[in-house]
Amino acid sequence: MADNSEGPLIPAHTKRATLVLANLFLYSVAMFTLPFIVFFGIRHILTDVYPVDTFTRTVWSVVGAVVVVNVIIFVYAYKAYHEKEYDEHGNEVDQHSYKPVTETEKSSLNLKQD
Repeated sequence: MADNSEGPLIPAHTKRATLVLANLFLYSVAMFTLPFIVFFGIRHILTDVYPVDTFTRTVWSVVGAVVVVNVIIFVYAYKAYHEKEYDEHGNEVDQHSYKPVTETEKSSLNLKQD
């Protein structure tokens, strides 16, 4: 049996799928834990450092938690939008480039001319 020092051979699409799932798990954990940390952190600061009434303390704690949730969602969507895409052969596809259709391509597609 041949000695393989590189480890097991795992297909590239399986590695990419694993990274995507790991990324989803990371953002899910952040979505669950960070709003609680921010909520109770702001609540603690407003209780000890800036003594304010209960309603104001609760409002600012909730606003902080909602902002954190929205930031996590925005970062996840931004990262997913700018993620590299690959074709069926494993070649990288530039998904954000736009190549205008030339006249010869229009005629071959039988598109109406304006």
